Amino acid sequence: MIVVEDGTEIVAETRLGRARLLRLPYVGRSVARNAGVAAAETELVAFLDADDVSLPGRFAAQAEALASAPGAALCFGRAEVVDGALRQIPGLTANERSRYDALLARGTTYDSLIVDCPIYTSATMVRRNLFLAAGGYDRLLDAYEDLDLYLRLARDAYLVPSGGGPVALHRIHGANTPSTDYSAGSYHVARKHLAGATRASMRLLRERQVNALWNLGDFRRVRREARRALRDDPKLVLNPRFAKRLLTSSLPVPLLDSVRERRTP
Repeated sequence: MIVVEDGTEIVAETRLGRARLLRLPYVGRSVARNAGVAAAETELVAFLDADDVSLPGRFAAQAEALASAPGAALCFGRAEVVDGALRQIPGLTANERSRYDALLARGTTYDSLIVDCPIYTSATMVRRNLFLAAGGYDRLLDAYEDLDLYLRLARDAYLVPSGGGPVALHRIHGANTPSTDYSAGSYHVARKHLAGATRASMRLLRERQVNALWNLGDFRRVRREARRALRDDPKLVLNPRFAKRLLTSSLPVPLLDSVRERRTP
């Protein structure tokens, strides 16, 4: 087992019994995870963020799933959502189950992952060689860096689910990544993947990009990007959410800001 400590004045590698501890200056989650994978000596690598919990049987189930799918780059499983005291949050867990089942029904293609990707890092296991060949996590991303990785892996190989029940607990607490960071990350991932995208993928990425800007409250850019996207692909107007964003962004920005402020807790 390798433990990566991201953010310390002591930069070193030590051993904690059978575990190896990598102490790094603050480098961000992407670089920290890449360092852990680079230091590993195993064919398969499973991830576990500090605030999540890996459930019994996870590693055996995911290793078996990858052994049964030699062309797969990554295995993912279900995650239950819990609070800081590890008590299940029923509403969020039910929502994640619905999203997960919808992903399995669509299939884990590149375009399907753009639509929605309910895959938690702490519920994944990857083939180390394919992870390294893909370049690992993008060091410039510190939110939705996992989606970016999955998209690159799905483009060159594919992702496979592990059977059975949940494999990890995803913990919600006061120090989770802010929603604004996720929206910014979603925007940058969409922008990154627009280069060289197929027409179908480009449509989905444009929609994700506009929605991310909307969630950030950047209504002027919503208007600009939506109109640009519509010029490139007029059929985007058939997407209900995109059409709603486009039409609503035509309202005065001060009015949209006022509505957003009233809705923000």
